[in-house]
Amino acid sequence: MANEKRRASPAKLKRALQPSEEYERGPGITRRELKSVRDLKLKGKLKSSEKKVRAAVDAAAQTELLLTTDAGYLEAEGPLERTYHFRQDQIATAVDEQSGRKAFELTLDKLGPYRATYSRDGQHLLLGGRKGHIALMEWQRSKILCELQLGETVRDVCFLHQHAMFAVAQKKDLFIYDSQGIELHCLRTHRPCVHRLRFLPYHFLLCTVGETGHLRYLDISTGQQVAEHASKLGACSVMATNPSNAVVHLGHSSGVVTLWSPNLPTPHVRMLCHTAPLSACAVEGGGNYMATAALDGRIKVWDLRTYKEVHTYHSVRPAHSLDISARGVLAVGHGPHVEMWRDALATKQKAPYMSHLLPASAVASVEFCPHEDVLGVGHALGFASLLVPGAGEAAFDAFEANPYATKKQRREAEVTALLEKLNPETITLDVSVIGTVDRSPGERMAEMKASKDAAEAERKANRKERKKARGRSKSAKRLARKSANINDERREKMRAAMAKRTQDRERAKRGDEPIDALDRFSAAPTVGNP
Repeated sequence: MANEKRRASPAKLKRALQPSEEYERGPGITRRELKSVRDLKLKGKLKSSEKKVRAAVDAAAQTELLLTTDAGYLEAEGPLERTYHFRQDQIATAVDEQSGRKAFELTLDKLGPYRATYSRDGQHLLLGGRKGHIALMEWQRSKILCELQLGETVRDVCFLHQHAMFAVAQKKDLFIYDSQGIELHCLRTHRPCVHRLRFLPYHFLLCTVGETGHLRYLDISTGQQVAEHASKLGACSVMATNPSNAVVHLGHSSGVVTLWSPNLPTPHVRMLCHTAPLSACAVEGGGNYMATAALDGRIKVWDLRTYKEVHTYHSVRPAHSLDISARGVLAVGHGPHVEMWRDALATKQKAPYMSHLLPASAVASVEFCPHEDVLGVGHALGFASLLVPGAGEAAFDAFEANPYATKKQRREAEVTALLEKLNPETITLDVSVIGTVDRSPGERMAEMKASKDAAEAERKANRKERKKARGRSKSAKRLARKSANINDERREKMRAAMAKRTQDRERAKRGDEPIDALDRFSAAPTVGNP
């Protein structure tokens, strides 16, 4: 019996490790589509790619047995206790010593406010002060890699593909520096000034938007400008990227959010999200939800699959920075307050998950650290690192961004990323079309014509037969009869004048003299002798 059980266990394990829906990568290529491919070499490549995709899905499902680490979260002990009353010093003393060191504050009250961003592996922190202070550091080891005093306005900072290169939007031009603070490039084609920077790691595209409202895509691997689009909606200082499809979201002063890609000169989608100017925007990692904030104090959550509003939250002051963590925690920075909302995208929450106050300061930017339960807050008096239990993803993909990579592994990863760089043409709203078989234009035209004919036939079938009237039942005749029953002052005068003319004509025919008003007093004519 023991041997039978031992032989049956692999089958049970195989059934238990069937890939779930969260690991599926689309419908794939059907057998009918494979049969339609006439090129044998192409058919073999498609079969091989499908086999690799199925193997990757099975392997991802089997790794669930090894992922024993779960994401933690704050939990109140009694019904009267609230998690947003917990202070950062209480959380730091309750966790282990290594995690408690991640909660700290940097007092930089001379050159703020500061904008902060993390590298993709979560090991490096880049700070940019409004008055020209730049600092790159390994924040977990408290080691400063470089520090610059530019002496001019800094509007935004952004890491490129690795922490070895970062971009700075300065007073007039866009500059690129290395990890030692050496200036590598000065890009004068982005004048007059750049307000926001975002980087697309899989396409090696640096996206910028500024005073003129022009969205520019710069390929940092070749140094060429891929595209430049004019939003025609004025200056723009709100920009976010969708991690799932690399579509850029721009927020404008008219309350409109536009979705852009380098392939179209016009936006894919134009959404009227607020009636007030937008102040912040953030997109969830899965690409299903978007959060927007405006100067009217409202924070709205939108479903990007239907482009409809899901929830609305209110803040005491207008929120100027939003971010969404890997596990769906929404961070809101408004005034001196920072609020974290847990599970606030799919469901409406009544109260925030956590809250933090920065006395006598104002929040400039909030951003979650990848692979960590840490929220970085740049404000007017420096930088604050907050512990947010349950914000980060406990299991990370080392092939995606390895936080423990060596110098050799980083070099190899950079070469691999350049070889696997995606073309800008792959940026689209519908990511399911990537990897499918592109049919010939004749087949697509025939399918479009068939669908159009079917829609026309359905419209004709549902159309009601219109009764064609003739003679007295014509629409013009009915309108004339209807208007003939309307009596107004002009028509009454015309009728009186016509009646008077008719009477005058009749008297003229009889030879009668016209009757005057004084004729009643004249003597009556006598009959007989005089």
